[in-house]
Amino acid sequence: MPIRGMLQHILWVILFFTLWLSIIWISVLHAEKSKKTKLKKHPKVTIGIPAYNEEKTIEKTVNSIVNSDYPKEKTEIIIVNDGSKDRTAKVSQEIINKNKEYNIILINKPNGGKSSAVNAAIDKATGEFFAVVDADSRIEKDSIHKVIPHFEEENTGAVISRVRVDSPNKTLERIQFFEYVMSNFIRKLMAVLGTLAITPGVLSVYRTEILRKVGGFTKDRNNLTEDLEIAMRLKYQGYRVEMETDSTTHTIAPQNLKAFWKQRIRWARGYIYNMWNYRAMMFSRKHGVFGLFQMPVNVLVVGLLITNISIIAYNFLDQTIEFTIRSATIKGYFWTKLLEYPTLQELMLAQNLRIMLPIMLAAVLGFYLILHAHKKFNEKITKNIIGAAGYFLFIPYFTTANWISSIFQEVFKTKRKW
Repeated sequence: MPIRGMLQHILWVILFFTLWLSIIWISVLHAEKSKKTKLKKHPKVTIGIPAYNEEKTIEKTVNSIVNSDYPKEKTEIIIVNDGSKDRTAKVSQEIINKNKEYNIILINKPNGGKSSAVNAAIDKATGEFFAVVDADSRIEKDSIHKVIPHFEEENTGAVISRVRVDSPNKTLERIQFFEYVMSNFIRKLMAVLGTLAITPGVLSVYRTEILRKVGGFTKDRNNLTEDLEIAMRLKYQGYRVEMETDSTTHTIAPQNLKAFWKQRIRWARGYIYNMWNYRAMMFSRKHGVFGLFQMPVNVLVVGLLITNISIIAYNFLDQTIEFTIRSATIKGYFWTKLLEYPTLQELMLAQNLRIMLPIMLAAVLGFYLILHAHKKFNEKITKNIIGAAGYFLFIPYFTTANWISSIFQEVFKTKRKW
């Protein structure tokens, strides 16, 4: 089979999968039933704040918790200074001195990584529920209040909040803002379907008893994504992870490409590592729709993204080489081709409808999901056109390169770094 024909068949497979997955998410979207429950009582909540070199942000984080509407007598805050080399310990103590009416505890320990810092807070926690808030993040006034009612279901092991990029100004931040809107939307659909398995560090709340029962956060320092690992472990043990979209939290996003690349390498390598460690759930009937649907999709999405972008790159390279050779060997070809504008009829006849029709349908369904995501979170896409454009023109290629690099590093077992 000629290579172009083979690539066309591969593209059909990718388009079929994309359409199939889009239809599933749209079906879940319309099957979602709103279930708002009021908080009948205020159980004690311990909030663990792991901090490493966070002297510039820790006060903003603690202040957002102190200023929340959750009763202060039912709130315990544990700051864990994980061997910081800056003034994190001193700033934390100053915060405690300023807020003596609140139960704020400072634990100073040698550096052991984020998981060990969270575990130190879990060991000291006296609350019925345990929340993790990163030391570079902040929560809204009612964030905790809105999460707790989800624990009325006995099988709920954790509840996550909606994460927004805090004060996006730079183009890269705006791109991530759009990305977070879409990832929050997909997470909510996963929660409805019962396949959510991620507990971000911005504000994720757990039953303290269950956390201790499953052994706390991972003690494996090779695991770069402890928030994914604990969620996967909860799913493995049969617990649900829920999401409260009205509980809004804010995180600082990478502001330059170097930091962005480093963050996504960590995420991707942690993803690969945990998917492999929990491969027993792949196609597992015991784990229901998560094992039979979500786990295979998690792998397929990455594989098809890399394949799709590779085909686009191959076609671009192939056409560039062909154009270069013809320009060098055919007199006047360069300028004729460069200045040639096809008519609408020629443009339509040149298209392969067997490819274009599913592409157009996938684009329509994708745009439908984008509109619903922004509507659900009361975000106006018109205010972030730059972010939306950057997301589609930059993120697929950046993410593909990131995945390829991460897979290469995992295969050749290069050192995992935070």
